[in-house]
Parts: sequence; C-alpha cells; structure tokens
Amino acid sequence: MAQGAPLFIGERIQVERAKDQVTIRISQKVKGWQEAMLYTWLMAWTFCGSVFIYSLVTTTVSSEIFFFSICTAVWLYFFYRILRVLMWRKRGEEVLTFTPGKLELKNAFGSKGSALEIELDKMSQLGMVNQDPNSFFYFLDESFWVMGGDRLGFAYKGKKYRFGKQLSPRDAQQLLKSVDSAVKGFSGK
Repeated sequence: MAQGAPLFIGERIQVERAKDQVTIRISQKVKGWQEAMLYTWLMAWTFCGSVFIYSLVTTTVSSEIFFFSICTAVWLYFFYRILRVLMWRKRGEEVLTFTPGKLELKNAFGSKGSALEIELDKMSQLGMVNQDPNSFFYFLDESFWVMGGDRLGFAYKGKKYRFGKQLSPRDAQQLLKSVDSAVKGFSGK
C-alpha cells in the first residue's frame, strides 16, 4: 500500500496509509455550541452537587444524612459520566490500526486508552449495526451528551464489537468500505 497524505472521508474520519499499516481515526469533536452546552451542564451539575454535599455535612438529622448521602452518591455517578463525555468530546477519538494479520481497536482519550487486539482471520460479520430510528435508545445514541451510537460492528471469538460512534449513514458507509478494504488487504484469508 502506498504511503501518502491522510485522506479525509466524511466530516470526522481520517485514513492514513503507510507501507505495512492503515490507521483510521474517528474524531469525537462536536460543534462549538454543543461543547458550550456540555460545559454549562457540568457547571449546573457541579452547583447541584455542592448543595447536596453542603447539606450533607451541615445536617444532624439522621434521615436527612441518609437522604443527602444517596443524593450525593447519585450526583457523583452522573458527575463522572458528564466529565467523561466532555473529555471524550474534547480529546477523544476512535483509532483503528491495521497491520498484517491484526487490527488494534482503541477508544483514545488523547494518548491514553487501552487497545483491543483482533486477529483479522478470526473476525467475521463486519457490517452496519441495525438500528430502529423510532426507538428511544436510537434517539439517545444520537445525542452529543453520550458516548454511544456505534454504527459498525463485527464478531470476534463469539463476542460482538462495535465502533464508529455517531456517524452519519453516509460516513458510516464510507468507513465500512475503508475498513473492509483494510481487512482484505491485511488478513491472511
């Protein structure tokens, strides 16, 4: 495979080809107003949490301590989720690296993130993920405030894996073509 400048397919997908490697990067950046909404959400949620924590440490009534402990625990869970999504939208990307016989699939936060190694000869059922556009979960997966919405998937050693978060149908088709080409080019089949 010839080495060349990165090729952009769709709005967020970059394909880099080298002699013995193809790297596909799917950026998770969102529009400026969406990022501003995430920051606003985080600030409002932080304010709510500070009220819960303040109430927890200042009350002496045991039933209120129990109530504010539960509220603080729930708040902390969603605070972590909001912070994670914000970091995903700022620095996150999906990285697929194809080398002879292998695929490395990684959800990267900047340079951090653990990679899953896939043997291409044992990979099957590569294709689009079926989704019901009338489903509530489809609506939720399309939302910029979550990390879901995988468009493509495959089977490997009895498990299903997905990638291509929140891509448009056109971009997902383009990505499928690139991934299929890389799988065929680097597998021993």
